[in-house]
Amino acid sequence: MKKEHFVLATLLLLCVGSLTGCGFLDEKEAATSSQATEENAIKKNAEPTGEGNQAIKKKEPQDNATKESDEETNKVAEKEKESSKQGNKQEENSTKAAEKTEPAPSRVDWGSTWSRNIDTDPAGVDITNLKGDTFKFKLNANHFDNPEDVSTGIASAGDVEGTAKIKGNVATQTTDDIESGCMIKMTNHKSYIQVEEISNCSRAGGIGVYYEGRYQRGDIVPQEENTNDNTISEDAQEEKHDQEKSEESATEEIPSGKSQNLLTHEEAEQRVKEFLSLSMDNMHYVYDGDTPEGNYSIRVYQYQEATADSTEHEAFYGFYTVNPQTGEVADAYAG
Repeated sequence: MKKEHFVLATLLLLCVGSLTGCGFLDEKEAATSSQATEENAIKKNAEPTGEGNQAIKKKEPQDNATKESDEETNKVAEKEKESSKQGNKQEENSTKAAEKTEPAPSRVDWGSTWSRNIDTDPAGVDITNLKGDTFKFKLNANHFDNPEDVSTGIASAGDVEGTAKIKGNVATQTTDDIESGCMIKMTNHKSYIQVEEISNCSRAGGIGVYYEGRYQRGDIVPQEENTNDNTISEDAQEEKHDQEKSEESATEEIPSGKSQNLLTHEEAEQRVKEFLSLSMDNMHYVYDGDTPEGNYSIRVYQYQEATADSTEHEAFYGFYTVNPQTGEVADAYAG
């Protein structure tokens, strides 16, 4: 009986031991399996990291290539910029050199002083600063009602000054006079210059003052100097001698008995009036002296009363010559 109990107890212990051992083994296997799962997960997570490192390693050369390309592009841009600067500098130097180049000087002799020697309306032009195709000028003009005795008549004066641009034998004022708006043009005929108004110059002087006409080379020589000065220059003496010879020659050509039948100044003025046959009002015909050929010089102008835009003035019409022997009338500017 005791023997049987011993056997049963032994079997019971074996069963309990086996059950305990089985549970322990199951837990160990579960732990082992869990550990393997974690290791696999870590390996899987580590694999992308390796791939990322490889991608980074592959990306680094690409970034370096891009950086080198950008640097090369910047170098090319810098070279182009430098080349552009040099081109602009060369162009600027060329422009400055062109600006420094002065225009070719005029071939026409403009001299320095010209004068309109008319008793009642003397005038003069002074030319200065002749450079290339420009010069500066000052034009002074006067008008006398009684040139022999200024104290008993009306004396008026005016002037125009500025810069003129030369083209051929013509010099044209570049800007008008600030106060009067007057502009003139000068045509050089070598022995004289012809002055013309290209804008209204009535406000550039007093009553009766005008600027148009023929200006001979040199200063105006007063009548007194020719009679009282005993030291006349050789050129003046020669010119006077030639004029006397010309007058003698003209006298010889006149038939006997007709040398005294010369037109008076009033008759010459009437001849010009008939020659023009003008229908305009307030026209005046004034004797202005003799020409070098011995003809009468008649100045024609129209008197214009003061308006809202201008003061009273004489509007110049023209110069005409009258042969005192034949009465022939000619336009002084026609030839």
